[in-house]
Amino acid sequence: MNKLRALILLLALAVLTAVPAMASDYVHSPHPTGFRGLTWGSSPSEDKGLVPVQEPGFENTYFKRDEPKTFGKAEIMSVAYYFHEDKLYRVGVAFKGRVNQFFLKDMLMQRYGAGRGIGFRYGWMWPDFSIELNYDNDKDSGSLYYTFEGALK
Repeated sequence: MNKLRALILLLALAVLTAVPAMASDYVHSPHPTGFRGLTWGSSPSEDKGLVPVQEPGFENTYFKRDEPKTFGKAEIMSVAYYFHEDKLYRVGVAFKGRVNQFFLKDMLMQRYGAGRGIGFRYGWMWPDFSIELNYDNDKDSGSLYYTFEGALK
C-alpha cells in the first residue's frame, strides 16, 4: 500500500510541475485581433475586396486582387483568408526564399518574443490563437499561418 501512495504522490507532483511549464509556453503579449483590417470572426462580406478562390478544394477560401505583396520587410507571394461558417478564423501567407523567412521571423520575434522551434516549424501560442512559420528547404518556400482557435462570435 505504501508503494501505491508513493506512486500516486509522484504522479501528482509530475502533473503539478507540468502545468506551469505548459502555461509558460504561451505568449504573454496579446495576439493580433485580425489581419489587414479583417478581425477574427468577421464575415467575407465585410471586406469588398475579398474574392472567393474558384479552384476545387478551396471552399470558403478568399484572396484580395490588390493584396500588398509585402508583409513587414518580407516580400510575399500571396495571402489566403479562410472562413468557417462565414467567419474568418485563419490567414495564410506564402513566400519564397530564406531572406523572407528571416524577415518574417524577425518581425514576429520583435512583436511576440522568442517563440518555439521544432525542425522547420517555428511558432507562438496563446490559449485561443497560434502563429506558425514553416519553411521547406527543398522548395525554397514557406508559409505563415495565423489561426484563431477560440469560439468565433
